[in-house]
Amino acid sequence: MTIVGRSMVVGKPLAMLALKENATVTVCHTKTKDLKETCRNAEILVAAAGRAKMLDGSYVGDHAVVIDVGINVDENGKLCGDVDFESIEEKAAMATPVPGGVGAVTTSVLANHLVRAALAKRH
Repeated sequence: MTIVGRSMVVGKPLAMLALKENATVTVCHTKTKDLKETCRNAEILVAAAGRAKMLDGSYVGDHAVVIDVGINVDENGKLCGDVDFESIEEKAAMATPVPGGVGAVTTSVLANHLVRAALAKRH
């Protein structure tokens, strides 16, 4: 698994969760040398760098699973992810789109945490 993004919100926690499940994890960022090659070698590629359409088809290996966690706005003001979905759609085995991918999961987890915090504060 390769994760592009080292934030405390997605990158690092996801890496720790994957390591706990005995995955081999590579954590990269926007300044990683040979980022394209590292990404191409990943069976699972997670994009969480915070840059609109940063990863195109040249970053994705054949039959990789691509999980786009990025939420950005492109040059046309349209919501998009860190992955240029159209350029990887045919190459990847599976890919999450933005919008419509993991965003709903993120929102529900954040809502759950908010409710728990509110209840804890109330008592």
